Amino acid sequence: MTAFRTILLVIGLLVSVLSEAQTRPPLERLISLNLRNESLEQALTAISRAGQFSFSYNPTLLTQRPPVTLRVVNRPVREVLGQLFGGSVRVRVRGNHVILLKADEPAQPKDFILDGYIIDSETAARIGAVTLFERTSLRSAVSNGYGYYRLKLPTVLPTIRLEVRRETYVNRSLTVSTRRTQPLNIYLTLAARRVVFGDSVPRLPLVADQLPVHTGSLTDTTLISLAATYPLIYPSTDSATVVVPPSFLARTRRRMGRWALSAKQLITDINLDRDTLYRTWQVSFLPTLGSNRALDGRIINDYSLNMLVGYSLGVRKLELGGLYNIVRQDVQGVQLSGFGNLVGGNTRGVQLAGFLNTNQGNVDPLQAAGFLNLVGGNVRGVQLAGFLNVVRRNVVGMQAAGFTNIAPGDMAGVQLAGFSNHIAGTLRGWQVSGFLNYADTVARGGQLGFINVANVSKRVPIGFFSYVKQGGYRDLSLSANEVTTLNVSFRTGVQRFYNIFTAGLNPATNVWSFGYGLGTRTTEFRGWSLALEGFVHQLNRVNEPVAEENRLLRLSPLLTRQLAGRLSFSVGPTLNAYHPTNRDRNALRGITLPALLVSSDPPANSRTQWTGWLGWQGNLAVRL
Repeated sequence: MTAFRTILLVIGLLVSVLSEAQTRPPLERLISLNLRNESLEQALTAISRAGQFSFSYNPTLLTQRPPVTLRVVNRPVREVLGQLFGGSVRVRVRGNHVILLKADEPAQPKDFILDGYIIDSETAARIGAVTLFERTSLRSAVSNGYGYYRLKLPTVLPTIRLEVRRETYVNRSLTVSTRRTQPLNIYLTLAARRVVFGDSVPRLPLVADQLPVHTGSLTDTTLISLAATYPLIYPSTDSATVVVPPSFLARTRRRMGRWALSAKQLITDINLDRDTLYRTWQVSFLPTLGSNRALDGRIINDYSLNMLVGYSLGVRKLELGGLYNIVRQDVQGVQLSGFGNLVGGNTRGVQLAGFLNTNQGNVDPLQAAGFLNLVGGNVRGVQLAGFLNVVRRNVVGMQAAGFTNIAPGDMAGVQLAGFSNHIAGTLRGWQVSGFLNYADTVARGGQLGFINVANVSKRVPIGFFSYVKQGGYRDLSLSANEVTTLNVSFRTGVQRFYNIFTAGLNPATNVWSFGYGLGTRTTEFRGWSLALEGFVHQLNRVNEPVAEENRLLRLSPLLTRQLAGRLSFSVGPTLNAYHPTNRDRNALRGITLPALLVSSDPPANSRTQWTGWLGWQGNLAVRL
């Protein structure tokens, strides 16, 4: 029984091994051979038997070939064929068949090909996602999931130095002395774990098993997965960029990466994180489709012309883009785009976009967009947007937007907006908006808008409604005057300039009113202070609709005495001017006021004329 189980186990292992061999491409199957003085035909037969596939070739391809002596252990078929033929044959695969063709030998080749495997020097494992490049020609390649690479290089280069990069491995530089197609295996050594000081952006390591086998033909699923896993822009201490929480620019970077960058490019950007190349100019149509090829994300250009989407490490003078410009680090000079600019570092110069500017670092001195500006650092200069400006740190200069300006830091300058301005820090300048201004602290300048809100304000806000939480002026008062004997008023703002909202009723005459006013008050001296308040009232009869304008203008100087606690009492004369627009709906018709007339007609006249009188007012207020 035990022998039977052993036989079944051996059969199962053989089936498993055979099944695994069949799933691998023929050229990637591992074989072991020991040949001594065998003919080339016999060697191919042994290879096909070991790899469980068949060869197809013209017999003349094997003529005048010396005997073969070869010993290999667990080597890919591709590598074994390279040792047998060198570059004299071309290899193609059709299903489980390997076709051998005579290699073309141009009289004057312009390029030659290096291919082979990237191998871990300690474990002998094949390494995927390795970037190989040559600095002068900017030719590059990325090894696939089996560690195989294929790199075409020009023969005209005087010196060819091949750079090999892989995250978590030690960098290698190889000098290629011959200008002919040849196999070349490259061994890499695992690097010691690097200690990172200061702020950094976490990055997941590249895993070869998760990468496509053939990087030249990538699926949309692979692109989306890689773009979401590996960020497009990394802050760097060299460019003084600001580390921004993922919620700000992460989604923008990932969305751009999904449609603008290939998997090969994302891998190259990660592997070449510490390599910087420089070029005078770049012309591109899309990322990788340009003069800088697949290395454009590691190159700083003086001049860059991008027909649709441009991608680079940096710009030093001028960049023009038809649709979108993507720069991983800094921009200096002028950057223009028909739609948008995305910069991972600082922008020093002029940045203009038809729709959107996104900067992870600082901007100085001009940024303008048709719709939106997003800045992760500071702005020093002028920022203009058709809709919205957002700056995560401080602004020195001017922000102007058709809708809203937002700056969580400090502002020194002017904010102009059609709807609202928001500063979470200190304002040293002016906020001007069509509706709302907010600042945590107003140190210099002021606020001008329909509604002004501040936590602390050392200046005078000007608007329909102003609210200062700490150190502001607010009170609620009950008052009486010659027109309405019972009034409730709310004052808010600062002591030097405040808004008044009031409503009143005279039960005896059925006259009621609502109004708005402005006031100013002196600093209290020994419990006494002076105030000057002006009002606009609308007078109405209780049983009549508010259909006609009965306008009462009132100016009132007040003498105020501070009582116990927050209570105060004010009294003073009033100067009144009254104008009804309809004599039949005059709110004061038939009413005699306890006041001194200063016009020829009383306010109860039957004509639509201005009338005036001297009245009185008394308030009992409580500070809020």
